[in-house]
Amino acid sequence: MAFDKKTAQIIAYRAAYICSNPECNTLTIGPAITDPQLKNKKGEAAHILGEKAGAARHDPNSSINVASVENGLWLCANCHTLIDKNKGADYSSDDLFGWKKDHEETISMLLRTHKSPLPLISRQSTNRKIAQDIVDYISNQGVYFQCHSIENPDYVIKSIDEVRKRIQREVRAIDSDKGLKDICRYIQDANRECMNELSRDNSLLPDYLTILRKRVGIQLKRLRDEIGCHISGQITSIIP
Repeated sequence: MAFDKKTAQIIAYRAAYICSNPECNTLTIGPAITDPQLKNKKGEAAHILGEKAGAARHDPNSSINVASVENGLWLCANCHTLIDKNKGADYSSDDLFGWKKDHEETISMLLRTHKSPLPLISRQSTNRKIAQDIVDYISNQGVYFQCHSIENPDYVIKSIDEVRKRIQREVRAIDSDKGLKDICRYIQDANRECMNELSRDNSLLPDYLTILRKRVGIQLKRLRDEIGCHISGQITSIIP
C-alpha cells in the first residue's frame, strides 16, 4: 500500500523532489511543455522496510512504523522499481536508510547555505546525454543487427573496434555513476572478446556475432530501463 498523501508529500519535500539514489539524483517534478496548466511528476515515496510479509526488506521485528516518514525514501520511478526487484535482495535496508540520511543532509545543507541543487541535476543530465550518445552510435552500426550472411569479417572487426574506442572515450566524461560505467564496461568487454575471437578464427562469424548481439542487447535494455535512454530502429531487434 502506498503512503498516504500527506506523508508522501513530506517525504518528497525533505528530498526536494530529487531522487535520493546517490547514483541518480534526477529531478522528479517539472512543467508540461505544451500546457501551462499541467505538470509532470515521476517521483515516488518508496518504503524502505516493506509493509507485509513477502515485501522487499520486510522486518517483522522492526520498531519503525512502516507507514511513517521515517520509513519513506523519495525516488524516481525507475529507482523505486530497481530497489524492489527480487524482493529487495540487492538493496539492504541499511543502505537505503543511509541514502535517505545522506540525501536529506545534503538538501538541508544546500538550503541553509543558499546553494543550488543544480549540480546534482546537471551531473545526472550530463551522464544521461552520454548514455544516449552511446545508444545512438551503436544503433547506427549494422554489425549489431544486419543479416550475418552479408557481414565481412574484416569490416566486422573494424566496426567493433571503433565502437569499443568510442565508448572508451565517452566513459571518461561520466561523473560519479558506477552503474552507467559498469554498463559501458560490459559492452566494451563483449566487443573486445568478440573482436579477439574473430581475429584468431573468423570461420565462426555467425556464432560470434550472435553472442555479441545478445550481450550488447542486454546492456542496451539496461540503458533503456535504468538510465531512461530512447532506443528505436533496427537495433531494437537485439533487445531481449
